[in-house]
Amino acid sequence: MQISNQFSNAIQRNIIPIDTKLPGSRKLAALLAVNRNTIIAAFDELIAQGWLVSYPNQGTFVQQKKNQVQTKTHAFPAVTAYDFQVDNRLDLPNHQHNCTYSFTDGTSDIRLGLQEELASIFSANLKRKQHLKYFDPYNPKQQRAYAKQVVNYLNVTRNIQAKPANLLITQSTTTALYLCAKLLLQTGDHVAIAAYSDYRSNAILQQAGAHLHGIPFNREGLDLHALEKICLHTPIRLLYIMPNNQYPTTHTLSIQQRVKLLQLAQQYHFILLEDDSHFDFHYNSNPPLPLVSSDSSGRVIYLSSIGKSIASDFSTGIILAPENLIRELEKHQALIEENKNYFTAHALTELIEEGILFRHQVKVNKIYKERRDYFCQLLQQLFGDQIQFSVPEGHLAIWVTFNTPVNLMRVRTLCLLHDLYIPTTLLYQSKNLTGIRLGFAHLTLEEMEHCVSIFHQACME
Repeated sequence: MQISNQFSNAIQRNIIPIDTKLPGSRKLAALLAVNRNTIIAAFDELIAQGWLVSYPNQGTFVQQKKNQVQTKTHAFPAVTAYDFQVDNRLDLPNHQHNCTYSFTDGTSDIRLGLQEELASIFSANLKRKQHLKYFDPYNPKQQRAYAKQVVNYLNVTRNIQAKPANLLITQSTTTALYLCAKLLLQTGDHVAIAAYSDYRSNAILQQAGAHLHGIPFNREGLDLHALEKICLHTPIRLLYIMPNNQYPTTHTLSIQQRVKLLQLAQQYHFILLEDDSHFDFHYNSNPPLPLVSSDSSGRVIYLSSIGKSIASDFSTGIILAPENLIRELEKHQALIEENKNYFTAHALTELIEEGILFRHQVKVNKIYKERRDYFCQLLQQLFGDQIQFSVPEGHLAIWVTFNTPVNLMRVRTLCLLHDLYIPTTLLYQSKNLTGIRLGFAHLTLEEMEHCVSIFHQACME
C-alpha cells in the first residue's frame, strides 16, 4: 500500500507523466529491495484504481485516470480561496515555551499523581474480558456506573442532593461552560462577570454574543451592590461567578453574600452560573458549600471538576442542573463529544468507589498547604512591604498586587532571559492596578526558591 500510494501521488503531481512505461516487476523489486510479489500486488492495486494499465507482451503504462485532475507540484496554499468570519475575541495566547521553570495560574503537580494505581486499573481493564462491555459505545452500563459514583462523590463532599439525571459529564470545565453558553445565551444578552476574570471564559461568553458587564471587587469579594445597580437598568441574563476562590483574586464569598446573591438572582430573574472547578483544593477548613446546595428555585447551574489532583488527562468537567436543562445540554454535547474516553471514565469510577480519590485528595492537600505557606513566606521575605497578598484558604495560586507600579511585561521579559516563563494572562496592569497571579502547587520547595528569586530580581531591575 505504501508503494501504490507513492506511485499514485507521483502520477497525480505529474512527476511520472502519462504514457510512461514502468520497469518490470523483477527490476522494480530489485530497485526497491522488496519481494517481487509485493510489486505485483502494488501494480494490481494501481490498476484497480485506474492509475495503470497493463498490456500483454508490452508492459505496464501510466494512463489518464477517468476524472483525474492533472496538477503540478506546488507549495501548500497560503490562504483560502473563500471568505470566512474571523473572531478576534477568540484569540488565545500561546503558552508554548522552552524554559525549565514557569509560573502557572494554579495547576496541580502531576508528579504527585496516582501512577501505580492508574497503571493497575488500566492493566486490569485491558486484560479482563468482562471489562470489554464497558467500552461498547452503545452500552450505557459503564456511563451509568460512572455517573452514579460522581454524584455520590459530589453529594458527600459538597452536600449537593443531586441524582444522576441532574449530571452531565464533559471533557473539561471549559467544555462545560461552552455548552452552557451556547444553549443559554443569544446575541445581545447581558452577562455579568467579575471585573478581572479568566480570558478563556470571557472569550466563550463573548463568542456566544453576550455583552459583558464587569463587577468590581471589594473586601468581601464581589461587590453585590454594584451588581444590583446594573440589574436596576439592565436585564441581566446570566451571572458567571466563582464563589469559592474567585479568579484571579482567590477571594471567597461570605455566607451572607451567598444568601444575598441567591436573593438577587430570584429578584432580577437571572441565571447563576457557578464555577467551582477548584473546590477539592482547600487547606484550613472545609470551604463554604456551593450555591447550588442552597438553591431551591432552579436558578443555579453548577460547573465543577474531579480528577484535577491526578493529571490533566483525568480532569473531568461536571455540570449539575435541573433535569430538563441536562437533557437539552446532552443534545449539544453529542455534536462535539461523540467519542467518550471509556478508559478514563472507568478508572475514575474505581478510584471514587474504592475511596482512593478522596484519600489522595486529602494527601496532596497537605503537601499543597505546605507549599502555599512556604511560597507566601518567600514572597514576604524578598518583597516585604512592596507587595500585598492574602493567604488563600484554597486553590493553587496567590494573588499579588504591587504597592508601587512595576512594568510587568518588562519583568516577564527579564524572567525569560533567566529560564523562567510567565504567561501574559497572569499579568494585570492598569492605571490603578499592578497585579499578578502566581501558581505555586506545581513547584517543589527548592523550585519555588529558584523561581521567586528570579522573579524578585526582575522586579528590582
